[in-house]
Amino acid sequence: MKNLLTMTAIIMILLAPLAQAEKNWQGEGDLAFNKSSGNSKSESLLAKLKLEYNQERWTHSGQIDAINASSDDTRSAEAYTLLGKTEYDITERAYAFGRGRYEDNRFSGYEYQASLTTGLGMHIIATDITTFDIEGGVGYRRSEEQDTGETANEAIATAAAKYYRELTETTRFESDLFVESGADNTYVESVLAIRVKINSRLGLKVAYAVKHNTDVPVDTKKTDTLTSVGLNYSF
Repeated sequence: MKNLLTMTAIIMILLAPLAQAEKNWQGEGDLAFNKSSGNSKSESLLAKLKLEYNQERWTHSGQIDAINASSDDTRSAEAYTLLGKTEYDITERAYAFGRGRYEDNRFSGYEYQASLTTGLGMHIIATDITTFDIEGGVGYRRSEEQDTGETANEAIATAAAKYYRELTETTRFESDLFVESGADNTYVESVLAIRVKINSRLGLKVAYAVKHNTDVPVDTKKTDTLTSVGLNYSF
């Protein structure tokens, strides 16, 4: 509960300027829910909200993700992630960025992982059909293990890549890769998705996400995966 309250406070701080803006902002939300019953019962819920504000050379964005899943009335996944990012366009293709990330994943072996990073990015391809961006940076991460309560503070290097392509007028392929590496642990997150538009704002989204930590406590799996099918709303 303490972590959830902390996340709520950070969200309010990050998104307040966006909520007050009357123009130059956009957002989107995802909602996926799956339920099965019979010989076995399972439920999963994925929710995501992202807001972005653009002003001349600046772009500010905030995002929150929530994942909950259970099998036969036993919780199998619970994770909350908060992201905040600011970009400044140096040229039409190059930009500098600062990023804050906080993750509370109850099944990763960590009570939380929080990081602050800064670096440079490049728009390799920027057309109406294809977007391809890459980033690299350095920063600081603090992690706390669930079982022992021990904390680790370390310098980290980060890398990210984003590839989006419009396959048709209504269908888009998306690929996001994020790597955060330090001496104690390397975190890798990969998301592949297909979006199909129903109308100008509403669409269907199928996604496959992988989260991997190289160093975790004993009896904790290093990799979590999630497949989701749900609605996407842009505004």
